[in-house]
Amino acid sequence: MKKFILTLIFPVLLLSCENCDCPEPKSEGIIDHTEMEAQAQLMKLAFANKDVDAMLDLFTDDLTWWLPNNQVIQGKEQAKAVFEDVFSRFEIMTMDTPKNAAGDDFPPIIMGTTSEENGNWLLRWSPFYYKALNGKEVTMNFHTAIAFNEENKIRVLAAYYDRSLLINLYENEDPLKALE
Repeated sequence: MKKFILTLIFPVLLLSCENCDCPEPKSEGIIDHTEMEAQAQLMKLAFANKDVDAMLDLFTDDLTWWLPNNQVIQGKEQAKAVFEDVFSRFEIMTMDTPKNAAGDDFPPIIMGTTSEENGNWLLRWSPFYYKALNGKEVTMNFHTAIAFNEENKIRVLAAYYDRSLLINLYENEDPLKALE
């Protein structure tokens, strides 16, 4: 047993040193996501309540929201028009739906990151549930990257999901077609 333990520890002793010649870290990596996630939870509440003003309060004036199929929402004015239209089409919209389509628990995966070049980001993998006014329903997984400014306002969102599932719920034209 002693040989086994020495075999495990000896390489660590050889490879470790007190005075490392390693480069200085760039202060990039994983960070505490608590404050950023609090903002995401406010967005979740505004989303569920279809509260356009509460949603807009979370964003910088020059917000950029990237959506699948090369759709982009630029600024609060355009975001307001899109939210009003989308909110009018659904009876229920929820973020972080507790169960996936199979009925299994599916808690969101959340991570905070930072880098010198890009600032602080919240990365979320979360199921969303939609019920359209026509009764059609869908639960889809969203992969969202959210960038924050120094005041903890959302400046960039990049959302990745299968939009075809959502588009199939619309009675009329896809509201993002107006952006093209």
